[in-house]
Amino acid sequence: MEIRVKNEEFKEIKKHRREIEARFRDMEGLERTLKELRLRVLLEQKERLEKRLEELEKEYLELIEFERNAIADKEFLMAFRKKLGEENRELTKMLGEGK
Repeated sequence: MEIRVKNEEFKEIKKHRREIEARFRDMEGLERTLKELRLRVLLEQKERLEKRLEELEKEYLELIEFERNAIADKEFLMAFRKKLGEENRELTKMLGEGK
């Protein structure tokens, strides 16, 4: 069995080595240790999920802003196209009258 810990945690383990060894000899201590480890894993998972949720919320807000901009751009281009069409009709009409 392999357990990976951070450097700071390793120093803490070394500091409390005798207490930890006594816990492993004692079934209740082992159960407490397992509960503490399980809690630590759950807290780390919770932190990762909270961070991912923040990222997703940020990306969602960016997507909403992009959608708003796209709608505004489409409306602008449609109005511009309509104006160009009107000017084109007027010019065509003027050229037709000039013949």
